[in-house]
Amino acid sequence: MCGFAGVVAWDSRFAVTREQLARMSAAIAHRGPDGEGTFFIDSLAPAACGLAHRRLAIIDPDPRANQPFADERRRQLVYNGEIYNFRELKSEISNLRSDYPWRTSSDTEVLLAAYDVWGQACCEKLDGMFAFAIFDPSDNSVFLARDRMGQKPLYLAIAPPTSGNTIGAIAFASELPALRALPWFDSEIDFTALGHYFRWGYIPSPLTICRGSEKLPPARWMRVRPRRVEVQEYFDANAKPAEIEPPTGVRVRALVTDAVRRQLVSDVPLGCFLSGGIDSSIIAAAMKASVGADQPVHTFSIGFDDPRYDETRYAADVARHLGTQHQQFTVKPDAAADLPKLAQVFGEPFADSSALPTHYLSRETRRHVKVALSGDGGDELFGGYDRYRAMWLGESFKSIPAGLQKIAMSKIWEHLPSGTHPKSKMVRLKRMLSSLHLRPGQRYDAYMRLFDDATIATMFPQDTHDSKWLANEFEAVHQDRDVVTAAMALDRVTYLPEDLLTKVDRAAMLHALEVRSPFMDPALVRFASGLTTDQLFGSRSTARAFMQSPMTAPAKILLRDAFAADLPQFVFKRPKMGFAVPVGEWFRTSLRSLLHDTLASSDSFAARYLHRPTIAELIAEHEQSQADHSQRLYALLMLELWWRSDSGRTSMSS
Repeated sequence: MCGFAGVVAWDSRFAVTREQLARMSAAIAHRGPDGEGTFFIDSLAPAACGLAHRRLAIIDPDPRANQPFADERRRQLVYNGEIYNFRELKSEISNLRSDYPWRTSSDTEVLLAAYDVWGQACCEKLDGMFAFAIFDPSDNSVFLARDRMGQKPLYLAIAPPTSGNTIGAIAFASELPALRALPWFDSEIDFTALGHYFRWGYIPSPLTICRGSEKLPPARWMRVRPRRVEVQEYFDANAKPAEIEPPTGVRVRALVTDAVRRQLVSDVPLGCFLSGGIDSSIIAAAMKASVGADQPVHTFSIGFDDPRYDETRYAADVARHLGTQHQQFTVKPDAAADLPKLAQVFGEPFADSSALPTHYLSRETRRHVKVALSGDGGDELFGGYDRYRAMWLGESFKSIPAGLQKIAMSKIWEHLPSGTHPKSKMVRLKRMLSSLHLRPGQRYDAYMRLFDDATIATMFPQDTHDSKWLANEFEAVHQDRDVVTAAMALDRVTYLPEDLLTKVDRAAMLHALEVRSPFMDPALVRFASGLTTDQLFGSRSTARAFMQSPMTAPAKILLRDAFAADLPQFVFKRPKMGFAVPVGEWFRTSLRSLLHDTLASSDSFAARYLHRPTIAELIAEHEQSQADHSQRLYALLMLELWWRSDSGRTSMSS
C-alpha cells in the first residue's frame, strides 16, 4: 500500500523536472511514510521519465523491494496496493521460467514479473487491490492498470498533442493534487463533472473536477505510446456466472471465509473494523476462524455521544462473543478542523459525510495496526440497502387497486410531517411514496439524489448536462434484470467504487492505514452477480409481503444462513444504522458559524458561480427544522472547503 506519481514524455516541452517530481511526491507523502524513491531520466531517447513513490511497507519490508522497482530489461514499476495471491503467482512463474532471477520476496517483484510473462493479461491473474504504472523503454510505452472493483485510485492527464495524433506526455498519480504540480496541467473546472457532484455527491469516472484530467475506471488497463492509446476492460463486476451453483449458506460461508483468508497475507499486524452490523461482524468472525485459536484478532470500533449514531455497544457484544482483542474509541469530533483536511486529501469535491467517522476510525486504528479489514461491499453484493426493497415495492405498486394508486399519486406524502433526521422513518417513507409513480430508472435516481433538477437549475445555471445519466444507466442494466438486481448491479459500478471505496481509500490513507475489503474478492463478486431477488430476500419478496411490510422484509438472508452459528442473533435482527455523524445537528450548533462564514464569504465559490439566495433558503429551512438539508449543505460546504484548499484555488485560477 503506497502512493505513486509520474510523467512519461515524448516531447521535451512536457518533460517533468526534478523539482516538479518532488512536488508530486510531496502531494502523496501521507500515503507512504516508510520510504520514498524516484527514477529520473531527462533524455528523450526513448522518452523522458520521472517516477516517484511513497511506501507503506506491508509485505517484505526489505529495502530491496522499494520502488520504483526495475527488472533486468530496465522496465520500471510504481505500484499502490496489495496482490494477495503473489506467492501462488510466483510459484506459477517459476514453473514456467525456472531460471527467473528473483531478488526479493515481495509482491512488487511478482507484479512486474507477471507483466513480463503475461503482458496485459497479467491483470486477469491478479487477485488484489491495485493501481500501477510500468514504463517500458523497449517499446517506448507506459502500461497502467486499476483493480477490478476500483479500490485503488489512478488519476491521469495527457498533454495536448503537438502534431497530428502525437501525444506529448502522460502523467499519472494516486491522488489528483499530485498532477497540479505540472505547469501544463489544465486545472480549469469541468462544469459537467460539477453538475454530477450536485446530483449524486461524487464525480463518476472517467470525469474529475478538472477539465484536463481523468480517472482510469475500475477493471481497465491502458497502454500509451507516442501515437496510440489503448484502453480495455478486463473484468465485468456484473457478468452473470456461466454456471450458477445453488446459493446455499454453506457455499456463501466458504466464499467469504476464503476471501478473508486470502487477504490476511501480511508481514505486519492486521486488525478489523467492527461496527456490530452484519457485514463487519461476519468479516471479524471469518478472520477469527482463519487465524486459529492461538492468535489474537484485533477489532476496532468508534462511537459518538449521539446514540442515534453510536454502535459501540453492539460492536463490544460481538467482540466478546468472538473473543477478539477489542479497542473502542469514543471521539469528540472537531469537524471544523477536520473537514478542511478531508477536503484537501480527496482532491476534488466529495459529499459523503461518513468520510468523517471513517477518518476518525482510521486515525485511531492506525495507532495499533497498519492493516484493517472492513465489511464494505456486503450491501451491494447481498441486498442490504433499504432502496432495494423500495425499488421492489415500486413495482408492486402497479398491482394494487386503482383507488389506492390514485391516492398515492395525489401527493399525499406532502401532507405528512417533515422529518428532520436523514435516517428517520418519516424521511424514508416520504421519499419512497413520492417516487412510486416514477419509471424504475427515475425511481433509482431519486433514491440516489442530493439535489433535484429544479434546485440545481436555480442554484447552478452553468450546468447544461443531461440530468438523466444515472436513470439511463439504470434502464440499460434493467433490460435483463429485475429492478432489485438492476439497482444492485448499477451500485456495484457507480456508488460502490466512486463513493464508498473512494471514501475508505482517502480517509484511511490520510493516516497511512491500509484497508482491505474481502467482499470485493473476485470469486465472491462473480457469485453475487448471479443472485436473484428471491434468493436475496427469500419468499417475502413477493408483492404481498412487501406491501404488508416493505421496509422490514428480510435482507442478506444468505449471509445470515452462512454465519448464524457464529454470531449473536441481534446482529441479524437489529435495524441497519449505517456509518454517519450528526452533521444536521452540527449545522444548527457547532458548525453553524463555519457553514455561514464559508458559504457567505464574498470570495466564495458560491459567490462566483452559484445562486446564493437558493443556498440561503436551504440553510434557513434547515436551521428552523422545516426540512432536513444536512447532506445538501454538507455537499456545499465540502465544495467550498475544497475550493479554499490549494487544489481548489489552483483550479479556479486557471
